[in-house]
Amino acid sequence: MPPPIKKISRALNIWAASLLFLCSFTQISTAESLTVALYPYVPRIEQFKTAITEAWAEVQPKVPLTFLPTRDWDGGYTNNPPDGADVFVFDAMYLALFKSQNNLVPFSRAEVDNIDDFLSYAIQGASSDNDILAIPLLGCANILFYQKNDAQLAQAATLTAVTNTLNQCTFTSIKPPDRRGIMIDMAGGTTNAALYADIDHAITGIYPLPQPPSGDLDEKAIATMKLLFATSSYYNATADTVDAYARSAWFSQGFGRSVVGFTESMSEMSPQTLENTAFKVMPLSDNSSNRPLFYSDMIGVNTATSTRGTTALAKQLANVMASSATVVASFAGTDAGVPPQYLMPARPSVFNALAPKYPIYAEMFKLTQTNPILFALNADARNWVNSVKDTIKRDYRLNYQCGCDYSAGQVIANNSAAPAICNPICSQHAGWNGNWTNASYTGELSVCQCNACPLQTATSVSQQSASPMSRRPARPSKP
Repeated sequence: MPPPIKKISRALNIWAASLLFLCSFTQISTAESLTVALYPYVPRIEQFKTAITEAWAEVQPKVPLTFLPTRDWDGGYTNNPPDGADVFVFDAMYLALFKSQNNLVPFSRAEVDNIDDFLSYAIQGASSDNDILAIPLLGCANILFYQKNDAQLAQAATLTAVTNTLNQCTFTSIKPPDRRGIMIDMAGGTTNAALYADIDHAITGIYPLPQPPSGDLDEKAIATMKLLFATSSYYNATADTVDAYARSAWFSQGFGRSVVGFTESMSEMSPQTLENTAFKVMPLSDNSSNRPLFYSDMIGVNTATSTRGTTALAKQLANVMASSATVVASFAGTDAGVPPQYLMPARPSVFNALAPKYPIYAEMFKLTQTNPILFALNADARNWVNSVKDTIKRDYRLNYQCGCDYSAGQVIANNSAAPAICNPICSQHAGWNGNWTNASYTGELSVCQCNACPLQTATSVSQQSASPMSRRPARPSKP
């Protein structure tokens, strides 16, 4: 008598599962190598490569890793995941885009190691139905840094409180002459589009984030960008510095009353500065009830692995890369006195592991307890950014209320000599405002402060890096 249909079905299921296991085992055992595209905008990417390579060798010693050069992968801002990359780390603002393009092999929840050890905003943002589209690796947010003894900024809980404390038009140079004003990166097109979306959400609380056409931008968000722009200086906010952490390095050197940046910018602050520096999520509106937006960089498995037969192996590697031990090794300082990278992890266990040696991580963890949500755009993300970034930049820079420095072309000896030099120079820039300086921090001998700025172009600063860190374009500061 033939077996019942249910028994046949059960036998077939067992056979299929066994075959799948054997295929996966063969795949993991015979793959020659895997190719990884890391997120490039970190202080020390080589440390990531070393930590990942060493951790991977412990589980798959016969499968070497190849890391794509940073020129071949920018984290998703302009490029789609390279076909040759088995695993790639990307800015989750493009998560929906990559999902819509079928660039990602999803994970089941059971396939993600220690799934309960993630910040809720990151793992929730990575979820789609019952799948995990990518594994969170890094966190990020706009952070306000200031001195611990600055009681006014410490108490400022709204954007108005911050900007009223700092005032506007307090300096016109690239680098503030002393502890005044705010330093903020508003140079890149993607940076401006992301800042606009962050501010718009801070004002309205609307989520998912609106992505209006360039002709329908929120006037209140643009006005807020104008206010931040005037609280800094034209040249500081638009400076495209060689060292993307230059503003934090200047803050460490005693310039600027505050600076806005990501947590990893602390890698360029001296130990003495860090001891006296406080930080908090930058308030971008006066509505403190709206949840802050946090970025995340996530590890994706490329659908191209299905063609190469490396999907299971790539998923294993993604879990190794995201493991607490690997991330700690990727972030930590070195025995040679190099500080930690001060990147924000996506796992609470990493904060806990780093905090005893680097107490700043305990303070950083408090930032994540502000009930954030993931900064994520819809499937039209890249098109939207490209369509609005120039309009946003133009609109908030229009009718800039503060003056700008222009080279005098010679040394201004004293106040008596200044009018004859500065009036002609400023005649093409809405006139001279009566100020000049020999301490311009631009390499010029002397500068005149004119009433208008060159608003059609951004400033490019080819200054030498303020620290021995390698060049890192500001995330996500892109043209």
